[in-house]
Amino acid sequence: MTVYISNREIAEIAEGLVNVLYGTSLPNRIDVDGIARYLGLHVVYESIAETDMDKIGFLSDGETPLTVRRNGECRKQVYPKNTIVLDGFLLRKEEEGRRRFTLAHEIGHVLLNRADPLHATACYNRVYDVERTYSIHEFRERLSLGETQANVMAAELLMPRKLLEGTVYRHFNCKRIPVYSKCVFLPEDKPLLNRMAEEIGVSYTAMLIQLRKYELLSHRNMIEYFQKTGGCNE
Repeated sequence: MTVYISNREIAEIAEGLVNVLYGTSLPNRIDVDGIARYLGLHVVYESIAETDMDKIGFLSDGETPLTVRRNGECRKQVYPKNTIVLDGFLLRKEEEGRRRFTLAHEIGHVLLNRADPLHATACYNRVYDVERTYSIHEFRERLSLGETQANVMAAELLMPRKLLEGTVYRHFNCKRIPVYSKCVFLPEDKPLLNRMAEEIGVSYTAMLIQLRKYELLSHRNMIEYFQKTGGCNE
């Protein structure tokens, strides 16, 4: 039997953890490595060599082996429980956003496991390759409730509402960012959005998902977009 954990509970766990670490004075970027240390987690980097090449992160249950490559040879390694293993390529500068979200995702599994002890199993973090053909089983693994909830927890940890609200106001000097139709932004606003994502340390896409979730986007009509970009006769 698995204990049901609601998205509301996930949000409150993440918010509570951030409040314990920072109080009311949030930084511009959450220290996800600091969160791992606070929770007593050990984070290591390896060359993950699983048959499924999409696996880039792993949370150990102390029993399940992980295949890694060391000195050109593949070997199965069992890590102590609650060890987070990330693929070494994530240490590249250009992968910092993905490294942070992958780490937060595995931390999310830890927090979910603690909220539901019966769910304490080894967990893999996988990327989705749009050019690859997946089996039904592989799709189910990627879209499982546990993986979805870990992603929700990761987003809540890295982008708390108050942090994102402050970031929006600092860059746009308003409470909500204008968006035309569902996902069209003014050309001059796109660099600001990119700077926001870089400052927070997340991907542009992950940030937009949270902006929509927190209702920090102000939806406008497309005619206003064309008026502001010079493509509409008045």
